[in-house]
Amino acid sequence: MKPPPHATSPRRIVEDALWDWWTTTDPTKPFDPADVAVRIDEYLHDSGLTIAPNLRENRVPTRRAIVGTALVALLCAASVIAAAARGEWGWAAIGSVPTALLTYEVLRDLGDRRRGRAAR
Repeated sequence: MKPPPHATSPRRIVEDALWDWWTTTDPTKPFDPADVAVRIDEYLHDSGLTIAPNLRENRVPTRRAIVGTALVALLCAASVIAAAARGEWGWAAIGSVPTALLTYEVLRDLGDRRRGRAAR
């Protein structure tokens, strides 16, 4: 079952598969979603497309990413402490903002990882 040559977009391929199913099946037979799904899948595969999960949306934060962010947050915190020890309060205040943001990101990623949610 090759889709027509004008079917270039996935939406058009699915439309053609549904139309083909609609016109070639017996209308007295009960509706079979599995048969429709097979027809759509055949059309997509014949067109070089596949249905796959969106892994970028389903990825939880990795340990490596969390540890890397935590190390950067620790370096920022060390620089804030060093600036405060030298009496450079302006630099300490400026450095505390990214330290707080990075710490919040680490905590949020840890919570997302614990709950199995996708990274934001």
